[in-house]
Amino acid sequence: MFAAENGLKGDPRLQGISEAIRVVPHFPKPGIMFQDITTLLLDHKAFKDTVDIFVDRYRDMDISVVAGVEARGFMFGPAIALAIGAKFVPLRKPRKLPGEVISEAYELEYGTDCLEMHVGAVEPGERAIVIDDLVATGGTLSAAIRLLERSEAEVVECACVIGLREVKVMACLLHCISDSAGSMASHFTSSWSRARLRIAVEYSSLSNGYAQAQADLAAKKDDG
Repeated sequence: MFAAENGLKGDPRLQGISEAIRVVPHFPKPGIMFQDITTLLLDHKAFKDTVDIFVDRYRDMDISVVAGVEARGFMFGPAIALAIGAKFVPLRKPRKLPGEVISEAYELEYGTDCLEMHVGAVEPGERAIVIDDLVATGGTLSAAIRLLERSEAEVVECACVIGLREVKVMACLLHCISDSAGSMASHFTSSWSRARLRIAVEYSSLSNGYAQAQADLAAKKDDG
């Protein structure tokens, strides 16, 4: 849907990335369709293509900070940071970082969680991107943006490998580089203001595997 505007319509890499991601129904609990990127990491070409797509996008944007969200943002962020000549900043769950930190809470379906970042990891005026594997509600990315902006960094975009089209994303404007065949590589252009977040009204498409797994689940329910 948005591949054309990013110059990637028909890019053969997208299909290969999509096929490399395994969908596990009912994990970690019934009704959840888990997007397992460990199978992507096992596929050298698909993993490299994923990193290359992000590197191609950000290499000329004067990015000095790649902030990765724990835990799966750590799998893609360092490789992207090395390739574009930026530093990698881990955004971690509570009590994982030694020393002085700043924290930002975000909402979960039942309760809250938070992300933490080392004080001094980011300098005022630095241009940053946030990396994670998947975006659903956008709550984690929102917390990441707030952390970076509290350090007076400019958040250029949030970038995720997978975007779930069925969940409205609150955080940023969506720029998806996938075509209708796959869900790989969603980019969110930050529209954060100090007052509130802008609501995105666009969605990324799901991978073929996810769509097929959903169809299979629906069929089983109908049979039951």
